[in-house]
Amino acid sequence: MTRVCMVVFNNYLTDTRVRREAEALLDRGDSVDVICLREKGQERTHVFKGARLYQVTTGKYRGSSGMLYLAQYLEFFVAASFLLAFLHLRRRYQVVQVHTLPDFMVFVAIVPKLLGARVVLDVHDLMPELYQSKFHLRDSHWLVRFITWIERRSIGFADRAIAVHIPHLDALVRHGNPGDKFIVLLNLPDPRLFSRQTTTERSRDACFRLTYHGTIAQRHGLRVGLRALSKVRDEIENMEFRIIGVGEDVQYLAELSRELGLTDCVRISESWVPAEELVPVVLASDLGLVPILKDDFTQYMLPTKLLEYVALGVPVICSRTATIEAYFDDSMVRYVEPGNVDGLAAEILDLYRNPEKRRALATSANRFNQEYNWEKMKQQYYQLIDALAGEARAQGQGRALVVSNGSQEDRRSQSL
Repeated sequence: MTRVCMVVFNNYLTDTRVRREAEALLDRGDSVDVICLREKGQERTHVFKGARLYQVTTGKYRGSSGMLYLAQYLEFFVAASFLLAFLHLRRRYQVVQVHTLPDFMVFVAIVPKLLGARVVLDVHDLMPELYQSKFHLRDSHWLVRFITWIERRSIGFADRAIAVHIPHLDALVRHGNPGDKFIVLLNLPDPRLFSRQTTTERSRDACFRLTYHGTIAQRHGLRVGLRALSKVRDEIENMEFRIIGVGEDVQYLAELSRELGLTDCVRISESWVPAEELVPVVLASDLGLVPILKDDFTQYMLPTKLLEYVALGVPVICSRTATIEAYFDDSMVRYVEPGNVDGLAAEILDLYRNPEKRRALATSANRFNQEYNWEKMKQQYYQLIDALAGEARAQGQGRALVVSNGSQEDRRSQSL
């Protein structure tokens, strides 16, 4: 049995990537502890599906102030560092897996690493490009260069690292990181939840349903989505658009919805939904929307929501980017140019009028599921964890041997 501790600056219940990896380890009998954020009303410590959760600090800032982001990162960093050191002295983890963002969170593992644990950094997103996008900075800006330097130091501190797809890895290498330190694990949906085998026939009623779930920020293009819907609402009877998630753009979208006269057909949940509750909502959808805008950060996104829609057999309209095109051709999803309101409106209307086209998209997209699936990726993940755990055990045995030999030498010296 391998003892693993994961650290993530997020809510464990809604972070599908962290849960999928943790539950994969639990399924084979490993021990997994998780240090994560605590949402209001949640207990600080409890067990969820076998994982022991240690929840520190509350909520996540989603505003536009870089200083407030940094302050909350640091608050979590300090709390998680002390807690991880304490837990390691009790449990002696072989592997500590830290999930970004931020990259420097990997240094919470300094005490376990000094005591022999191996550290893996799971790089979910590109932090330099995120700051370029969020705060409208150029890659030459001192802050972006500083964040890139931190990224290199963070990956250098880790024993191994994980990238989420090939274009993501290519960008990390361009930042100056060694490519041979990484494995690639796509952010694939958990097949126990997101699988066409669990898909039942969707109820056919008069409502035409569109869905978006995930972070609600301007870069995700939901403003474009609402404006596109306003152009076709008179052509589509009983239309409903479900937006599920949280983020800095929630209030703006609510006001835009009122301004466009869409309040009767747009539903904004303003909360995260656990994956178990999300699946039935997605299954009831006729279309999934992924209308991301194109910028320094989003050009490297392979959105998890897109992969979840495809896994469940829901046809998708999404923005055309090089990263998405690396995995999906034009027969698998319906592409629109990022930010094109009229183009998105035309595609929504065309797929509404032609159910057979929706079915053809869903059928073609299943090629992705056949080529990339979590069962294959899971074996690579197991190999990584097993190799690191083996190194940690070997180092521990080596230290024990040194101590034992030292004790024997002491006894011989005393006898002389």
